[in-house]
Amino acid sequence: MKVNVIGPGSMGIVLSYFLSRRNEVVMTVREGEKGAYSGGFALVESGGEERFSLDVSEAPVKSDVTIVAVKSYDLGSVFHRHSLQGDVILLQNGLSHMRLEKDGINKIYAVTTWGARKISKGVAELTGRGYFRLGSHSVVLDISFLKESGINAEWVEDIDGELYRKAAINAVINPITAIYSVSNGEILRNKELWGIAKDAIEELEALFSKLGYNLEIEKNVVETCRTTSGNTSSMLQDVRNGRRSEIEAITGEIISLGREHGLEMRVNRSLYESVMSLQSRRQ
Repeated sequence: MKVNVIGPGSMGIVLSYFLSRRNEVVMTVREGEKGAYSGGFALVESGGEERFSLDVSEAPVKSDVTIVAVKSYDLGSVFHRHSLQGDVILLQNGLSHMRLEKDGINKIYAVTTWGARKISKGVAELTGRGYFRLGSHSVVLDISFLKESGINAEWVEDIDGELYRKAAINAVINPITAIYSVSNGEILRNKELWGIAKDAIEELEALFSKLGYNLEIEKNVVETCRTTSGNTSSMLQDVRNGRRSEIEAITGEIISLGREHGLEMRVNRSLYESVMSLQSRRQ
């Protein structure tokens, strides 16, 4: 199978590594950056590094399936600039990609708890393997090409519930860790931070129950904080490095959903405004 991966970030590199074992993979990078990847790519896991090669293109190529692994705030630009067709897997955090539409594509959402971080150009570390769930409103995709490549993919019928649950967990953990510059596990250890988390969770439970979902947000937040106790959230990494975070796609979209359903979401709005302010100062 021919797979086009758009975006040489951490997850783009990780997925390309696994997929290239059994498939023809082409990595699409930004215009003018092809030469930066002439030395190939590398995956780091458990202290070991494995180098691998991919064909690199500055525009999407015709393929059996396309995986878009850019940040949520870059997805609109990818949709606008490129003529994507057919089955397109979207790997973004948050909920903003649920609103984006483009003629000629079948949107397939991927929700994963695989952990990865980018070390340098073309080099990423796989920090943990969780679940990898996919679903769509318009098509059923044969995901055997993922399973055969060593990715523990599963197809789910209610992908909206998966997207909402992941966004809710991220809306609690990511802003708090970014604002207070702490690891994920500190939210459970620190009484003040857990109090903020509980208040945010209460608002999120009220919102998603209006949508007909019982997402067990508190249980999932606690489990995630415990299993990733020493991890630095992606939002904290972004703020520390003066990069734009995905707060708009995560908490911004949740606040908008709350407004649509008559909920003020005061705690989540406060977290949103704090991250936006912190991000602005660091940038």
